[in-house]
Amino acid sequence: MARQHPYNFAHVLLPQLAWRRPVAVRRELADPYLARELLLYVWDKAAENVAPADRVPGKGLRLTWHEVAGRATALLHLPAPQATMEAHFSALVYEEDEDPAENEAEETRPRYFTLEAALGLSGPAGTPTVVGEWAGDVHRQLGRGPVGGRPTTVDAFLEALATVLGPRPNTQVPVMRIVRS
Repeated sequence: MARQHPYNFAHVLLPQLAWRRPVAVRRELADPYLARELLLYVWDKAAENVAPADRVPGKGLRLTWHEVAGRATALLHLPAPQATMEAHFSALVYEEDEDPAENEAEETRPRYFTLEAALGLSGPAGTPTVVGEWAGDVHRQLGRGPVGGRPTTVDAFLEALATVLGPRPNTQVPVMRIVRS
């Protein structure tokens, strides 16, 4: 089973924070210095109710930005997982453009994905994984992910996300409305 500290970070605190204030979090993650501070703060918060001996150092915790299927994606590189359900990576996928919403009520929540260690034998080829998505309190497994712990894992995870997301809807096409009189 997953260690509580990394699990709290990737599966509880980070998605809750990103959904509670999507525009503010995106703005902070876009600034490299603020992003580092935010991630370290959330990492420390995830360890608050964990016994000191069970806390995990934040080694390897960092953020990179990517465009996945036409969507801005914040990819979080997490400390190496040691058990199933611990994430190699998590991703915040923003559907809307960078223009901020007029008010908080209009803010669109990003989609939140994880690449988690799965049951199976690890070997020289890497470790088995599963792609997951959190939507509120619901966690769905979307199927096998790319082999974890390899130099190609990042690109393979982003490709898996592109497959899940599909092409971005064409916003250039005019909307047709049927009106009855």
